[in-house]
Amino acid sequence: MKYFKTNKHIKNKYFLVLFFVLILCFSIFIIKDILSRSIFTITAGSLYIEFLNEKAEFINFVKKNKLNTVELKMSANNYVRMQKERAKMASNYIITGEVFNSSGTSNYYPVRVNDSNSKSKGEIKLFGMNPDHFRDSDGHSFRIKFNGSSGYGKQKFNFTNPRSRDYITDQLTNLIFKKIYKGIQINYEPVKVVLNKINYGILLKETFFDKYLIENNQRRESVIFEIMGDSIHFNHLGEDDAFLPLANEIKFEYLNNYNLFLDKIDVDLTKAVLALAMIINDNHPLANINLHWYFNPATGLYEPTFREGFAYPITKKSEFRLENNKIIYDLYNLKLNKNFENYLNDQLYKVDNFIKQDEDYLIFKNKMIGFSKKNEEKENIITENIKILKSQLVMEKKSFNGSYKEKIVISKDTVITNTFIIKKNQELVINKGVNLILSDAYLRIYGKFIANGDKNSPINILGTDTKTGTIYISTNDEVNFNYVNFKLLSNLNSPYSQPAALTFYECNNVVINNSSFSNNKSGDDFVNFFRSKNISISNSNFSNILSDAIDSDFSKIKINKLVFNNIGNDGLDSSESNIEINDSYFSNINDKAISVGEKSEMKVTNCEFINNEIALVTKDGSKLYSINNRLINNKLDFTSFKKKKIFFHPSSSFINTNIENYLIEEKSIVLGIKNIVFVNDVESKLYGNIYGKASN
Repeated sequence: MKYFKTNKHIKNKYFLVLFFVLILCFSIFIIKDILSRSIFTITAGSLYIEFLNEKAEFINFVKKNKLNTVELKMSANNYVRMQKERAKMASNYIITGEVFNSSGTSNYYPVRVNDSNSKSKGEIKLFGMNPDHFRDSDGHSFRIKFNGSSGYGKQKFNFTNPRSRDYITDQLTNLIFKKIYKGIQINYEPVKVVLNKINYGILLKETFFDKYLIENNQRRESVIFEIMGDSIHFNHLGEDDAFLPLANEIKFEYLNNYNLFLDKIDVDLTKAVLALAMIINDNHPLANINLHWYFNPATGLYEPTFREGFAYPITKKSEFRLENNKIIYDLYNLKLNKNFENYLNDQLYKVDNFIKQDEDYLIFKNKMIGFSKKNEEKENIITENIKILKSQLVMEKKSFNGSYKEKIVISKDTVITNTFIIKKNQELVINKGVNLILSDAYLRIYGKFIANGDKNSPINILGTDTKTGTIYISTNDEVNFNYVNFKLLSNLNSPYSQPAALTFYECNNVVINNSSFSNNKSGDDFVNFFRSKNISISNSNFSNILSDAIDSDFSKIKINKLVFNNIGNDGLDSSESNIEINDSYFSNINDKAISVGEKSEMKVTNCEFINNEIALVTKDGSKLYSINNRLINNKLDFTSFKKKKIFFHPSSSFINTNIENYLIEEKSIVLGIKNIVFVNDVESKLYGNIYGKASN
């Protein structure tokens, strides 16, 4: 019988194979996270985004949906350098799994920008921390800062993939935040991007945390910051760190007087931010690194912003937590939790109606039609979340019937000292003939305010020769002044950055008749209207005023039969406002009788301008319509120029208005003046250099 012996060589071979397999499995196990990040997050993620973009561009072609194309050009060497930085960020993520903050490590490179807005120069750098911003070589995020060209000024923009902003979610929530709650809106515009002739597809052009974001949201320039633990990072400190002293005050207050810091947070806007986060079921916008704050110098309050929200379905396992942000958590327990369910219930209906009806949101959806399935998916999640929240909330119905709990009547001469506040549910009435003395006093009105005098018994609201007062009014309720004399007031008693003796902030129903404003003690303006509308001023006069008589910012005003005499600076100064002024008289104005600035539109009819430094000024993309006006003995009748590079030149139209002397800058549009001789750099001749008054 024959026996077969085991072949030791084969046995050893199997052992080696088994050993190699074990080593391979062990190695794969060790680097499984690296492989996962490389294969799924970077490679597959990039391919998926490119697929969505190709699909979106095809749908746009079929639907004839044309987007603004942004063409970028940088040197080949700098493009390679930027791509090496991007690759390094991707490699770092693959190996370590850590996000990469490009803000302090990426370089800016010169770039030329050509789009429908203008041809500009600027600088480009990588932007973003998470891998969705840098994994794709021809679709990565970036930031551009412009160098001051017309149309862009020195603005900055982030460009990022729509998926990084959850397609429609960020734009929708920001539109809601601005339109319903009057919060600061971060805007997103879908654009087609071509960089060095490489198609980057459709990206979202996102506004940056800078002064332009503040100005475009009709607010005064101030600081923007984020809070991370015991530290504060300031995103905007103004040009040449002009707001650094204010920033140091805020930092000191946060670290040393935390309760006061919480007291100065805008509760209404914070409630809105919390409600929006709950509706999309994502507390990511509340994270320290995402939640940015703006200090409003007019109100003295910290306003939150809303960004990087993703819509997630509410399920039985969903749990919305606030502990990740100490400020929100503390503020909720101290102030927000009271009747918050009632508040949230009301917001659900508002948001639901907004999604169905808002025109700007529908326009944005149409621009994003290439991602229609993703848009629909996100919108369905949000509307379904609203239904679920409605069903979960058991509300105590509490309604305000519109009547005031308290009416405060001043029927005899009264002296007010310190701060005197009229709350939202209060009404202040001043009877005719009353002298209201503000002696180092600050009068803040949030409710209704009626001061109704008559010709024989006017109301006097005034300071004294040694002590003065400041008035701040912010209300949706009626404000009515008739036969009221305002005298010897200033802005000095406001603890906030209030530029006028009398400020109307976000007022919606103001009527001023038969009143006078004179002899202010100090301050930039006597009267300032800020984000206000339905304003009517008639049969009143402004005289002996140190600085501007009326300053209008982002407001809508109708003026009839006013007299301006002996004004230290401007008679009527406007910024992004819509104003009609009729049958009024301007004399002895030391700077500009009427200044139409920063995209304002003003119609001036049947007015007289006599013995003024400059009668009519239009600048920075504004429009002036002058009809049947009489100009006599003004040092300069009219000027037109561009002061800020972010704007284009203004336009003016003159009908039956004789302009004898003028300075009109090239590219200004002027109708009604024959044989115009244009000049360069009008601004250099103004502001006290040749004409007007020197700016402080």
